[in-house]
Amino acid sequence: MMHIIVICEGETEQEFCQKTLSRHLAPYNITIGSPIIGKSRGGIVKWSSLKNQITAHLRQATRSYVTTLIDYYGIETKHEFPEWEESKSIVNKEERMDFLEGRMKADINNDIQHRFIPYIQLHEFEGLLFNRIDLF
Repeated sequence: MMHIIVICEGETEQEFCQKTLSRHLAPYNITIGSPIIGKSRGGIVKWSSLKNQITAHLRQATRSYVTTLIDYYGIETKHEFPEWEESKSIVNKEERMDFLEGRMKADINNDIQHRFIPYIQLHEFEGLLFNRIDLF
């Protein structure tokens, strides 16, 4: 059985993991843990705090994988994400997300980073819940 820890930006993301994602992955023998970002009231914190939480989960749950479910729009310069300022020069949004996720992974210790799969949601997660896919 595989266990994935999804560090969630807020309660909406956490509920999605608990009620939807966990049901979808259960037949594949994958379980989900979904803690909210520490020191957060539903939102982004400084990279150093998030990195500490990621590292703690990776060190404590040595057979688990850790990922993030955070919204891109909430990240600001003050959050000090790795190479944030450099990322602004990348016009293509998908390439920018790949760049930022790559820098997040690279900033985690080498001995545990293979179990960290960073994810930044380009558009606000809640916006995905209120769209009408039939219009596309």
